[in-house]
Amino acid sequence: MDTFDLAIIGGGPAGLMAAIVAARNKAKVVLIEKNDNLGRKLLATGNGRCNITNRHLLLENYHGLKPEFVLPVFEQFDQNDLISFFETIAVFFKEEDRGRLFPISDQAETITEALSKELVRHKVSVRLSSQVKSIEQNGFWQIILEDKTMIKARKIILTTGGKAAYHFGSSGDGLFWSQNLSHTIVPIYASLVPVETVEKWPPKIQGLKLPTSIKAFNNNTFLAEKEGDLLFTHYGLSGPAVMGLSGSIAPLVAADKGKVILKIDFLPALNEVDLLKIINQIFQSNGSKSIINNLQELLPLNLVHQALSNSKINLNKKAAEASRHDRLEIIQSLKAFTATIKKLRPLKEAQVTRGGINVSEVDSRTLESKIVPKLYFAGEILDIDADSGGYNLQWAWSSGSVAGRHASQH
Repeated sequence: MDTFDLAIIGGGPAGLMAAIVAARNKAKVVLIEKNDNLGRKLLATGNGRCNITNRHLLLENYHGLKPEFVLPVFEQFDQNDLISFFETIAVFFKEEDRGRLFPISDQAETITEALSKELVRHKVSVRLSSQVKSIEQNGFWQIILEDKTMIKARKIILTTGGKAAYHFGSSGDGLFWSQNLSHTIVPIYASLVPVETVEKWPPKIQGLKLPTSIKAFNNNTFLAEKEGDLLFTHYGLSGPAVMGLSGSIAPLVAADKGKVILKIDFLPALNEVDLLKIINQIFQSNGSKSIINNLQELLPLNLVHQALSNSKINLNKKAAEASRHDRLEIIQSLKAFTATIKKLRPLKEAQVTRGGINVSEVDSRTLESKIVPKLYFAGEILDIDADSGGYNLQWAWSSGSVAGRHASQH
């Protein structure tokens, strides 16, 4: 039977960071991972390029019952600390749009390989393909693996993630153990996930992608707004704009609390006054052409057809004959097109989980449980999730660093 100062269950970004920080503090550390390799989900982020963090770390990008929980953690380890950490292990980054940072190599393997070497350098014991069967506390933590191996540790950090993308190993085991240890679990929903629509029109333009701004409403009450690309699919809507809203609408859709409506602005760079001026100019210059053919100057023809399908405008009449009412109706259709949410796509397609361990039961400075001494948490297992753009990974790195540092102190 092996005995350690610290056992970390979960070999994702939070677990990797926690293990390295604790080992640098001279703790004897074991990192337990059910998969046969470390950082499996990390390798898939950013389409394999790994959007490591974001230059602009703002509270408004984080969600949960108490999003301000992240602030004491970021005070101890933020995006600048992360960049410095990776520079010490010879990994460097480049900045792209909206502050997103990627490794210069554009390869997620650069990150996992560097972290794996650091684990070796600091003599972290890594147990791969090791499924944890049970966790008990009797003086020391006793971790029983499925092969009946027992691992003992003075302290433990759970970094097992949520339930999103379970094909990467996020099966919710840590949530189950935490609940057995008297912790409250905030209900779990898919976040950063595509949605299915009641309307049957998206398949007619599937594959089309364009920049949009989308507002979500529930029974006419405003919920949230996101900007970004929108992708039309055979089942409904995908892309950063709508996926960024999914966590906010998931509880309402699941509870069937009235209609959730999306209002889509297909031309977010133009306000209504400027758009009217442009339409007037186009129609004046090409008055003999049909309305529909003129609107191709603004958006793809198949999208215009769909956006105006419920209008009373005769799209084939000459643009010169379009009344002011016609033009205002066109603007309304292009800047406030509606879609009704039927349901979210399943958790296996989600990038992250909304919900998790109630953070009011966790010390925000140390990430130690307020209920069970010597038990710590980091990463997605907690009720913290974020927008796309590197924010979720930064939470994993930061919380892993903070938990690893405090758990390794005697």
